Amino acid sequence: MTAVHTSAEQPLSPRTQRSHNGVVIAGAGVGGSFLALLLGRSGLRVTVVEPAAHIAAHGADFLKPRGIRLLSDQGLLPELMSRGALRRDTISYYHDGEVLRDFSYQEHTDLGYFLILPYRELVTAIVESARRLPNVEFAFGTSIDGAESHPADKTGTADEEHTGISAVLLSDGRRLTADAVVDAGGPPSPVRSFVDPRQQIHEYDHDVRMATLAVTPSIAERNRLYFESDGWFAYFYPVSTEQARLFVGVPRHEAAAVFGEHRGKLVERLRGFATGSADALGQVETARFVPAPVMALRSTPYHRGNVARLGSTLFSCHPMTGQGMSYTMEDASLLADLIIRSAEGGPPLAKLLSHDYELRRTVHDRLVDYGDDLAVSYPDPARYQQVFQPVLHGGDR
Repeated sequence: MTAVHTSAEQPLSPRTQRSHNGVVIAGAGVGGSFLALLLGRSGLRVTVVEPAAHIAAHGADFLKPRGIRLLSDQGLLPELMSRGALRRDTISYYHDGEVLRDFSYQEHTDLGYFLILPYRELVTAIVESARRLPNVEFAFGTSIDGAESHPADKTGTADEEHTGISAVLLSDGRRLTADAVVDAGGPPSPVRSFVDPRQQIHEYDHDVRMATLAVTPSIAERNRLYFESDGWFAYFYPVSTEQARLFVGVPRHEAAAVFGEHRGKLVERLRGFATGSADALGQVETARFVPAPVMALRSTPYHRGNVARLGSTLFSCHPMTGQGMSYTMEDASLLADLIIRSAEGGPPLAKLLSHDYELRRTVHDRLVDYGDDLAVSYPDPARYQQVFQPVLHGGDR
């Protein structure tokens, strides 16, 4: 994979095909696919480039009210419900086996509920809707192998409005010219290196693993998140009428012993503090646990010229907030508006991104800080109650 280059640095092969697209998006996750849908419905031509052959199987399962509203505006809620989305209204929080609080979405939101749907089902619904538009293409199994900068960039003195990527070179031999390019969380590519992101990454001191269980009556009843004074936590919730997720977090130094071949210690500890989910614990000893990496990430800048970043390339927050996917869709909605305004004769995209899109950093920082606070306070119930903010947890009143 090559770095960003100008035409002079890497001439096009005679076999390279030429075509035109208004927007090229790198990455077909929830942010990239939702952005493609919004742009496509505005009439812009869009190509989404995704190296994987299929939509990713793993990702966030939760849609909070702000994300639900965006999908509802696009008429996608009936499709999500037909794919088995579960409508839930309460999450119960426990500490050392005792109920700490019940968070009611009926009490704290105008919408009154949140949705759970496997990540692949959500993204598939968005992709299929976008694919029905004649001006939107999803190029799965294809990568971005090179990029050409604007001619004004060659001197190294171009101003912001004349800086950017003018075309991308794909692994299938195509050259796509573009008025806008978006790095939406796909694998590292010349698009990402062009923006030259500076990232602050914070890893937490707990190891988190995920297992899939069969739904039991307690799991079907409500979501239950358990905390323990010694730094353990466990979250039981359904993803369908038959399957459920169990996330377990333990202090990092205990992970090898807890998640090893013999899970007696894990089951014993869960029995001590996961008191409302006893009917599910019989499955834990034989369950297959896989790592669930957890970290906080902050990035600068959010764009360079006509190249913007979206999703996990911008920020990542602790999953205790449950808001990462909904915030990404909000970012995509704003980004779509800016790209459309510029394409319809408004100010240059670089100026719009500088004035409006970079402001999202304040919103992201607040959520990341909130996730940090949750991640260090949960062993202490009084401190966790003090840190807990209903609005940041998905409420809107």
